[in-house]
Amino acid sequence: MKLRLQLVLTLYGIILGTLVAVIAFLFLRLVNFLIYLVWDAGASLFGDPVFWPILICTLGGVFVGLSRKYIGPYPREMNEVMGEFHANGRVSYQGKLWRNLVAALIVLMFGASLGPEAALVSICAGLVTWVGDKLHFTYQQRDALIEFGIGALLSIIFASPLFGIASTQEGEANNNISKKLHIQKIIIYFFSVSAGFLVFYYLLQLNDGPSPFANLGSATISWPELLLLIPLLLAGKYFGKVYGLFETGITFATRKIQSKPIMLAVSGGLILGVFAFFLPNMLYSGEHGVGEIAKEYDSMSIYLLLAIGFAKLFVTRICLGTGWRGGHIFPIIFASIAVGFALTKILPADPIFIVAIFATASCAVILKKPLAAAFLLALFFPFQLWLFIVVAAYLAVYRPKRVSAS
Repeated sequence: MKLRLQLVLTLYGIILGTLVAVIAFLFLRLVNFLIYLVWDAGASLFGDPVFWPILICTLGGVFVGLSRKYIGPYPREMNEVMGEFHANGRVSYQGKLWRNLVAALIVLMFGASLGPEAALVSICAGLVTWVGDKLHFTYQQRDALIEFGIGALLSIIFASPLFGIASTQEGEANNNISKKLHIQKIIIYFFSVSAGFLVFYYLLQLNDGPSPFANLGSATISWPELLLLIPLLLAGKYFGKVYGLFETGITFATRKIQSKPIMLAVSGGLILGVFAFFLPNMLYSGEHGVGEIAKEYDSMSIYLLLAIGFAKLFVTRICLGTGWRGGHIFPIIFASIAVGFALTKILPADPIFIVAIFATASCAVILKKPLAAAFLLALFFPFQLWLFIVVAAYLAVYRPKRVSAS
């Protein structure tokens, strides 16, 4: 990469990081305002009825179904967008930006157990591609800017600077990229993410927004913790596999109504509402619920924590399987941490260590990206656990090579 091109891309990267931060902030503010209208102002208007979750989630299913029928399968899932980007070096945007926005707002305002990352990645990647087309960027420039934009966005949303680059790079073939070019791209990415972080958290402070950081506390490491490392890793791994089993079961159970989007979405909304009636944690992504669980787990029974964790995993899969489209990263983190705290009730070891290893293994299995999972979970836990988190993430997805008989 020539010096002039690197300087140009660095400048555009800084501008892009700033733009992405503003878009993410405005989108999240709009989502929170709509949630307030539906769940706080609306409930107060009708006297705070106890059945409000069932009513609203079922009603939400009607709107989600209508959106799916007349707008299409939006918002696009993050894996779809990333797959298109890596395959074509761009993300199509004609007629899709408003569809992603409207569909995402409907899903999130009615309390789906999903996160905003899917919609934001779709919207921002499309906008960056559009800018690249209008400014007549070369393929290389546009490819780099989309990559920086997606990486910066993911880093901002999940408050993890390295998660974005791991998500965009991990698992992709980069054999044709030289080491020098790779380092240059990381430098540009650093400036892009730094600009985005500064702007996003400045806007949060101006508006008294909640911090996305939820440090779960300090930890100690001794022989009991080390002896439990592998058992915890295996427990987290198989909890992650439960997510796939839920997907298979829900796909089978809904196979006859997949062609009926309204009925499908209403059934999903009804199930979400019933679960939320008994367990309010089922609503929303769980982003801010992690800190609450960490503060209250001492007073919660193991059965309640297990119920919250498994139910969150199930409800998230129900949403995705019935047309309520969105991101699943925040919900699986919340579910994994809840079950991790349940294990602290029966295991004689440091509770934060238990949660860290269990949750990391679970998320690595579900995301299928160990480095991204490690970067994502690391900021929840103290520095002395980071090495264990990275090891747990890679061991959870490790598959020994089979030796063929000669």
